[in-house]
Amino acid sequence: MSVHIRKALQMMEAAKPASGFRPETPMEWRKLQHAQEEMGYAMFREAGMPHSAARELAHQIYGGMAGMILLDLAFRDDDDEQP
Repeated sequence: MSVHIRKALQMMEAAKPASGFRPETPMEWRKLQHAQEEMGYAMFREAGMPHSAARELAHQIYGGMAGMILLDLAFRDDDDEQP
């Protein structure tokens, strides 16, 4: 396991919300989003991408509003789905 993956896994563990599942506060959402971005970076680096390209792509996908939307969708209830 690479150093990048270890760091990302530690960040994901540290970002676990107090509820144990869904983030409840803005701070928990930001912490989880940052950990998610770091995990993306680690995966891109593991695949052989250079540092700057991996960091930029991880930020584009998991950072900012796009990343927040992805997290929000991941935590939506199945009850919201239409038949």
